[in-house]
Amino acid sequence: MPRQLDQLPADTTTLARKVAALEREVKELRAARRLSSATIGLVQTAAAGSRVALNQSTKSVQVYGDDGTTLLAELGPQDADGGGGLWTRGLQTPHNMSASLGSGQLTFRPVDNGLVAVSASMSYDTDAYQYSDLILTSGAVNKTDHRAILTLESLFDGTAHVSVQGENSAPCTFDVLGIFSASNIAYGSVSITPSAANTPTSVNVTGLSVKGASFFALATPATAVPGSQVTGVGATNPTATGATIWLTRTNTTATTVNWMVLGI
Repeated sequence: MPRQLDQLPADTTTLARKVAALEREVKELRAARRLSSATIGLVQTAAAGSRVALNQSTKSVQVYGDDGTTLLAELGPQDADGGGGLWTRGLQTPHNMSASLGSGQLTFRPVDNGLVAVSASMSYDTDAYQYSDLILTSGAVNKTDHRAILTLESLFDGTAHVSVQGENSAPCTFDVLGIFSASNIAYGSVSITPSAANTPTSVNVTGLSVKGASFFALATPATAVPGSQVTGVGATNPTATGATIWLTRTNTTATTVNWMVLGI
């Protein structure tokens, strides 16, 4: 059996190198043990400039821009309810905008204070039983300005709703840059040739699919001689599938009548 003395390196240089390597490993092991039980106040990916920092004092992760001082994003606890939140900063022109996500709400506002009184927001709300709402709010430059509010709502009875209104049920202008259409409105035109002068003549409009529980019909003639030759127009029997359109005139000239069926 070889003796322990026989296992040592043959020359002193090799022996010294092995001892030095062993000392380094022991130091690293001690440092690792101290680190595992130490509290770190600040850890950064770089000492300055663009970097990510883990900050114990704010209990947050922070992202800094190239100048080393502009905070671009921060992930940390919310002061209000103890939950977590994310704040980000944009570099738009002319005003830098920020967004904050926390407690089920996403808010938007300029980074600089005093530019707007009320932040814009997107929030989610539900009682986990009767409703599930997604609410978009415009924000306001002045505190007295009414905000525009868009609510997307799903109810427990299986219906879905979209509501557009001003804050506190104030009036809200709704502009559509295009053709407005709704499934509870149908419209068109028919040509009616009277069967005889001064005799009401009707045409049935069919094939509609108007949404609603109650229905109304409107009719108006496309004529330049109302009252003198076209003496009457009407609409009866409105349903989800159609209506009856009437025309009376002093002669038998074919006349276009525009109609509309509304469901409520």
